Amino acid sequence: MRNKVKEADVPQRRQKTGWRKAGRVKTLRTAAAPLLAGCVAVLLTQAVAADERAPVERPEIPEAADVCAGVREQTVQVTFDSSEALFVSAAGDRFLASDIEMPVQASGQAGGEDARRNTLQTYLESRPDLELAAVAAGPENRWGLTPGWVFVSDDGHSALLQEQLLKAGVAIFAPGHAGAECADALRAAETQASLARAGLWGETSPRLVYSAAAPKSFSDASGHYVIARGRIVSLGKTRSTRYLNFGKYWKTDFTVTLKASAEDDVNTALGRSGWTLDALEGQVVEIRGSVQERDGPSMVLRHPEQLVVLNDKRAGRDGQSSN
Repeated sequence: MRNKVKEADVPQRRQKTGWRKAGRVKTLRTAAAPLLAGCVAVLLTQAVAADERAPVERPEIPEAADVCAGVREQTVQVTFDSSEALFVSAAGDRFLASDIEMPVQASGQAGGEDARRNTLQTYLESRPDLELAAVAAGPENRWGLTPGWVFVSDDGHSALLQEQLLKAGVAIFAPGHAGAECADALRAAETQASLARAGLWGETSPRLVYSAAAPKSFSDASGHYVIARGRIVSLGKTRSTRYLNFGKYWKTDFTVTLKASAEDDVNTALGRSGWTLDALEGQVVEIRGSVQERDGPSMVLRHPEQLVVLNDKRAGRDGQSSN
């Protein structure tokens, strides 16, 4: 007579969609024992072999100045216009420091042009000898502003202003134009400040990080750029949209959406740490963006580097923010 297999005896195996199909495993306990023993032996042999291998050195994250700007020869000298928080060239080109957001320290609310202006002015006035240059990070917007990478030079050494502000803890990384290596460098700068409790990371206000499992906590974040962390409960899709659901009730819980057309780019970014969108159900992630109130708090994923998985499949991903 066949032994009935209890549910607890059958290892749960997730399919690509995150669902487990019942009734796929048929086994006899007695017949399976030799097979299991053989599998264990193979796994132990592989584990021993892995332990005997020399440890793999993780590459150092390069400086952002070396990986963020495409053609450094196209940089132009600029000066800081404190009235608009912009960097202006002699030809009248106006650059906006790209891929960072400056939270407002006093009010507890993130974002705002006053915060950007005051933060940049305070930082640059404390370093009056710095030379400034900028290069376009993307196309000019409808207001005539060009998102740019801004370089600060002192005694022959050049660094990216965005990286310096992130390390000082007065800005947070807001992916908009950064490629993979650039994003890693800027995220690493932010993580350095977070671990050191530098700048705003050592303050109780403003709140920089929110729990995706507590949708009511986003009540003061609507319209502002923040970081959210939590476990994805389920995935959903329509022909045009993908949904990352952080609760069981989409009418009230936190949700992240992205266009179906962006799925390949997001999978490419996630693939650097061994993941794809289809495999994210049940995983703990970090997402950053502007909060909207639409059937509960939500964010729109517009750039693939807005999303990272915190429980990395690989030995570790440099630049992964897990503070």
